Amino acid sequence: MQVLEVMDNHPVSIEINDYVTHARQLMRDHHTTVIVVDDSKTVQGIISEQDILNITSTKSNVTVNGYVTQIPIITTDMDIKQAAAIMIRLRISLAPVLESAEDRKLFGAITVADIFKNLNLSDVPYRQVKELMTHKVHTCSSNDPLAKVWTNMIEKGYSGYPVLDDHNKVVGMITRHDIIKSGGIRIEREDEHGSRMGTSSRVSRIMSTPAFTIDPEASIKDAIEMMSKLDVGRLCVTNRDKLVGIINRYDVVKACVDTIK
Repeated sequence: MQVLEVMDNHPVSIEINDYVTHARQLMRDHHTTVIVVDDSKTVQGIISEQDILNITSTKSNVTVNGYVTQIPIITTDMDIKQAAAIMIRLRISLAPVLESAEDRKLFGAITVADIFKNLNLSDVPYRQVKELMTHKVHTCSSNDPLAKVWTNMIEKGYSGYPVLDDHNKVVGMITRHDIIKSGGIRIEREDEHGSRMGTSSRVSRIMSTPAFTIDPEASIKDAIEMMSKLDVGRLCVTNRDKLVGIINRYDVVKACVDTIK
C-alpha cells in the first residue's frame, strides 16, 4: 500500500513567518503536529507539540521560524511500511507528504494513527503486551502543579504521563495536547527549585479520565482493538491495579509493520 492511499489530503499548515501563538491555536483546534511551509507552499518541516512546549509564555510573540524540525522526504508513491519506519525512528506523529522528491510543494500528510488503522489484524503475530510495553514509566500525581509536569515533558521528551492518586492507583492520563488545549493556562518561568509552582493549576484540572488500562498478559491484537475502539494513542498496563508499564501506537506499529496491507 502506498502513502497516497492513506494520507490526509487537507493537512494543517502554517507559514514559516507566522507567530507561534497561531501554531499553538492550530494544535488546540486540530490536535495535530503542524506542517511549516514558506509563502510558495514549499515544505520547510514541522512544528510539534514538544516544540510548542519549549516556547515559554515570555516568548509567545516570536515566529515559527527557528522552531522548525526538518524530516526526511516522504512521497505519495512511498510504501507506507517505509514511511512508518521513518516516523518510528524519529518518534514523530505526523509527516508532510510531497508529490515527488523534486517537487517540495505540500501535497498531504500521513500520521502514525493512519498507519495504525491499516494494520492487518488477521496477520498480527501473537505477542503479549508485556513484550512491547515500556516498563520504566514516569508518572505524576493528580495534585502535581502543571508547571512541574510541563517542565518534565520538556526536559525528558515524554508526550504523556499516567496520573496516580494518593494510593498509587492510575486515575487518568495527562498529555502534551491536554496542556496545550487548556488554552487559558499560562505557565510561568520557575527558578531551579520550582518555588513558583504553587501558583500553577493542578494536573487534576485538565487530565483525561478515566484511565484506560490493559493486562500485561493481553495480546497486542487486544491492545490494537482497544485503542481503536477508544480512539486513544496509549494504554496503561496494570496488574492487580498496579501500574507496570505503558504501551502506545508507536510500540504497536513498530512491532506490526509487516502486517500493514
